[in-house]
Order: sequence, then structure tokens, then C-alpha cells
Amino acid sequence: MTDITLLPFLGALALDIVSIMLLSFVFYFRRHRNRDMTIAIAIINVALFALAGALASFTLSLGVGFALFAVISILRLRSDEAGWIEMAYLLAGLSVGLILGLPGYSLTIQALYAAVLVLAIYLIDHPKLLPSAKSKRMTISVDFVETDQAALLAKVHGILGKKILQVETRSIVVTPPSMKLDVKYSER
Repeated sequence: MTDITLLPFLGALALDIVSIMLLSFVFYFRRHRNRDMTIAIAIINVALFALAGALASFTLSLGVGFALFAVISILRLRSDEAGWIEMAYLLAGLSVGLILGLPGYSLTIQALYAAVLVLAIYLIDHPKLLPSAKSKRMTISVDFVETDQAALLAKVHGILGKKILQVETRSIVVTPPSMKLDVKYSER
């Protein structure tokens, strides 16, 4: 077990908090307005920071780090409602927390890694680089089964009252009749 030096720990913690505030609150929340995911990104980051710091105080193999990411990847499998953008922010938050929680690197190297992740999210998800789509997606459950695509589009339009661009059937239950649908629609 290795001892934690207080000054580098506090420096890494401060850097982690600044990084995750930028990623989750300043970039993600202002652009996407998803409060739940914003909180998840920030809390999981801090949890990973603490977990990485605690695990790093013991002599562990690199395999433990990969195992940690494998376990965390279950989050993606268990979250139907989180989209790819949310997953990108979540992965960046996880990465920053893990990198800054490991006391083996100098604060300069940790800052460099954190800055690369924060800057990547800032630039890649910047609205001027890739403007938001004019369409939105949602998942709905309906209490009928319709396999004719044209009739399905008409029924979903009747339910939502929006211009339906695409409907994908995710699942069908015969008794009682129901369907789970992915709907792409236009706000206009």
C-alpha cells in the first residue's frame, strides 16, 4: 500500500472538479438540457476519482483497470434512454475521474490528459462544428400491433401530432397487443 501525498491529491482533485464542471455543467447541460445525465456524468466522475485513488494505493495490475472499465461498460447496456452524445460525455467524465484519481502520474501529466479530454468534448460537440439536427428521436410504447409501414407512420403521426420521419419497431408483443417504437420526428 502506498501513501497519498496531500498536495498532489488536492491538486488532482481540484483539476478533476474543474474538468467535470466544464464537461457536465458548462458544455453538456447548456447544449443538451438533460439534467439527469448531467448529474450522472458529474457523480460518476467523482466516484471514479475516489475509486481510482483508493485502488491505486494498492499494487494492482493493469488488468484491474480494464476490468473496471468492463464493469462500467454495463452502464451502456442497461441504459436504453441514454444516447450516443450522453455516452460520450459519460465516458469523458469517467476517464477524467479515473486519470485524475490515479496518484502515479505527476499533476502536469494528469492536467494534460484532462485538458485533452475536456478540449475534445468542447470542440467535437460544439454547435458551430456540427449543428443540432432538425429532427429528434423518442421511444414510445403503443397498445396495438401494426406491421404495415405506411399505416404505422400514419398512426404514430396521429398519436404525436408531429411530422414523422421514420419509425423503427424495437419489439412486438402479441398478447396483449403492443409495440415499442423508435420514432424520428421533425419539430416543424
